[in-house]
Amino acid sequence: MPEYLKAAQAAEYLGISRTTFWRLRKEYPIKAYFFESVPRFKRSDLDKWAEQFKE
Repeated sequence: MPEYLKAAQAAEYLGISRTTFWRLRKEYPIKAYFFESVPRFKRSDLDKWAEQFKE
């Protein structure tokens, strides 16, 4: 899996739906890196971001 993931790939990586990913991202922002105007998310950032949702 690449280091930078598109939203659908990020959602799959986290095991959630794309809708849930975008909803959570709106409420709990995560840095997006833009490549050719497409937001991508770094896997290590996703791992840190997802930690806040674990109980």
